[in-house]
Amino acid sequence: MTIGSILNSARQGMRAQQTAVQIASNNIANAETVGYSRQRVDLRAALPTRFSFGTVGTGVEIAGITRSRDTLLDMAYRSSSQASTGASTRSATLTQIQNVFNEPSDTGLSAALDKFWGAWSDLANDPTNTAAKSMVRQAGNTVASTLNRFASQLDQIDQFNREGMNADVNSANTIARSIADLNTQIISAETGNQTANDLRDQRDVLLDKLSDLVGGQVVEHADGAVAYYVAGRMLIDHDDVKPMTMNDNYPPTVTMPQNASPLDGIGGSLGARLAISTTDVPLMMSKLDGIAAGLIQQVNAIHSGGTTYNGNPPVGAAAGNFFDATTPATARAIRLDATMTGASAVAAAGPGNPGPGNNAVAAALSALRATAVSLTDSTGTTTTTFNDFFNETVGTVATSVRDASDDATVQEALASNAESRRQSVSGVSTDEELISVIEHQHAYQAAARLVNVVDEMMATLVNLGR
Repeated sequence: MTIGSILNSARQGMRAQQTAVQIASNNIANAETVGYSRQRVDLRAALPTRFSFGTVGTGVEIAGITRSRDTLLDMAYRSSSQASTGASTRSATLTQIQNVFNEPSDTGLSAALDKFWGAWSDLANDPTNTAAKSMVRQAGNTVASTLNRFASQLDQIDQFNREGMNADVNSANTIARSIADLNTQIISAETGNQTANDLRDQRDVLLDKLSDLVGGQVVEHADGAVAYYVAGRMLIDHDDVKPMTMNDNYPPTVTMPQNASPLDGIGGSLGARLAISTTDVPLMMSKLDGIAAGLIQQVNAIHSGGTTYNGNPPVGAAAGNFFDATTPATARAIRLDATMTGASAVAAAGPGNPGPGNNAVAAALSALRATAVSLTDSTGTTTTTFNDFFNETVGTVATSVRDASDDATVQEALASNAESRRQSVSGVSTDEELISVIEHQHAYQAAARLVNVVDEMMATLVNLGR
């Protein structure tokens, strides 16, 4: 044991405390940096020197610089965050669908149907009134155009949703490539028991973003690289990426090159968008199609059996279809029949040339307002009135929106709580770091004073040698 060994211990102590102050300063500087994990200098006693009388310590050394990160908290946060992102995406899109129907409203389908049945009722009260026939034709055209508009708006929502899916898939593939590149950099940087803290922080930020897009699970390997699985299939492993492909089918699907079957169980915003275009939009469209098909069938069946009267004296002729039966019986295609060019084509009288004052057809069509008919959508066939069927559709959308909104609120709170727990471990507290700076500063000053003591000891030895 020599004075030099004491000086070496002091020097090592100064170096260790200086490094600790530098790390604390870096923490403070990155207190607001997104994804930054608080770093710590791990100090340990240096290997002691053995003497016959015992062992003597040789100072302190830096065991490593670690980041404060809890893998389990990361998993909990990503699980909550991707669920929150998916719920918010679903809630926003379902709200758009609800806005299409815009009920109650003077311009919605309920009002259009009421005016349609009311116009037939007015015609039944005055079957020879040309203005009343014109109102019937106009009301029928309004019903058809309202269904056309609703279908067009649903198609537009679906198109925007599909564009969002494409964007999500492209973003996920880009992020996956970046994560794979970081895997390579981290493996290289951590050779020789080093830690690539900043690179790992960058990767964790990307893993958070990827989880929000598609959900999935992270598996970390012993060499520092990670693998990422989406719906049970490998998206990333080390530097290998299996990019996803968006297939703009009906319904849309997402596939990977190693397996042609569609991915089932995608989370995040992409999973929510897939559900919207696979289930929600088709269901609403099928309900509108059910109304359109029912109107075409029921109204035409009654109207085509009636009689129109034209001329003076009036001459009776068999009435044609009210709605066009040559196009698909859908909300997109429903329209008035080509023969419905004016009021004279509207039939009020029944079959058999009963005379222009007869109101059998108008009365029967007016009665459809309260008549239960068979209407079919993607869930099956229901016997109900047109208005009740549409009101049930509106109620279904409203319930879905409410449930999605409640789910989004709950999931957002869960994600916020998970992030708070994660930040309690990895976040930077400037107050704590300032305290750490002061502690290490005092330790540094003590080691520096020890150098002065050693200097005085060496001076004494020199003087003794004279």
